[in-house]
Amino acid sequence: MSWQVAVKKNIFLVLSILFVPISHIVKKGKVVILQTRSRKVYCDNTKYLYESLSEMKNIEVYWLTDNRDVKQYIKDKNWNYITWSNPIKMIIIALRAKVVVDNGGKFFNPFGITGIKSVVKICLGHGSGPKATLHRTHNIETALNQIIDINKFDYVNFTSEYFADNMGKKTYFLPNEKILTLAYPRCDAFFDDVKVKKSHQRRKLSRLLYPSITSEDMVVLYTPTWRPYKYSFPLCEMPGFSFEDFDDWLKLNNFIFFYTVHSNMLPENLPINLNRVVFIDSDSNPLFDVNEFMLEVDLLVNDYSTTSTDFSILNRPQVFYMPDYERYNAEKCFLEPYRDIMPGYEVVKYEEFKELMLSAGLNPESYVGQYQEKIDRLQEKYYDTGSKHATKDLAKFISKLL
Repeated sequence: MSWQVAVKKNIFLVLSILFVPISHIVKKGKVVILQTRSRKVYCDNTKYLYESLSEMKNIEVYWLTDNRDVKQYIKDKNWNYITWSNPIKMIIIALRAKVVVDNGGKFFNPFGITGIKSVVKICLGHGSGPKATLHRTHNIETALNQIIDINKFDYVNFTSEYFADNMGKKTYFLPNEKILTLAYPRCDAFFDDVKVKKSHQRRKLSRLLYPSITSEDMVVLYTPTWRPYKYSFPLCEMPGFSFEDFDDWLKLNNFIFFYTVHSNMLPENLPINLNRVVFIDSDSNPLFDVNEFMLEVDLLVNDYSTTSTDFSILNRPQVFYMPDYERYNAEKCFLEPYRDIMPGYEVVKYEEFKELMLSAGLNPESYVGQYQEKIDRLQEKYYDTGSKHATKDLAKFISKLL
């Protein structure tokens, strides 16, 4: 441990000793704090719930951020935020908070202030699908810490009874009273047919990311998930694949290929300086939200990411490329055999990949129809499509807690 880390830990310990007793004394107000996976971005389930709660009267709602663009966006909306650049205000708000909400495994808890019993901690969840298992390593402490951290929440939200049983109860060992099955706020828009149609036609986000897009272009999104090991950009592993050739083919066939990478670990050999292959960098686009963008997407290219579950609600084509399936399964594991429930075709070669993209892009209904049974099974297990108003339902739930 470096001396800088040791100093920070000691400072945190001293401040915790100071603030935790105070947090028991300060009266809790109708104050809610929300955050997402990083203080630099504005996205995911907590974003949608934050915006809904911010429009409600008689409660104070704050977003935690350190990003200038996110702060300005919130200011323009006349909403509230807290930031580590103003620690005094942040601590005062944290002392008064009754509810804190997060997407992932840890909640906002500066100096132990919100870790006390009188503050309600809620995890909205980050992803639902067969790959949503614990991070397995040679050190069992990693998995144990994940279980311990998630159990520190008072409530953990899931997207279906099946997922709650298999992930919440059997994997995280959560007691029944901590489990919610209210679905994901980020998916609510997928059930609004009017919004889905308008977003797909207008392509507002696509135009911001690629200003020269035309009405003839088809939008493809590639969302390779992270691996618990070093890896190259997966498409580089495809036999016969060449980025230069692919870029030319995309232009010839009116495709624009957007891609994201997981922030946990960047792959090697990211494609750069290409015309029709566009990297969506969250550092440069802190307001980017992948679910909002999905409304504009014609085709999803995927591997094991839980974006597949969300995107299946739109009933649009998905194509899969999984060069490291056996290794990923050995290292990370699936809740069930992934290929058995995968809602699309798995390609293995470059020529096949191009053929499938063309086929799915030109005849989406026919392509989706071939996988309708798997789509239905995926949703039955991992996303209850009867839950179409997650944001509203969660807002009501929090209102009762206040």
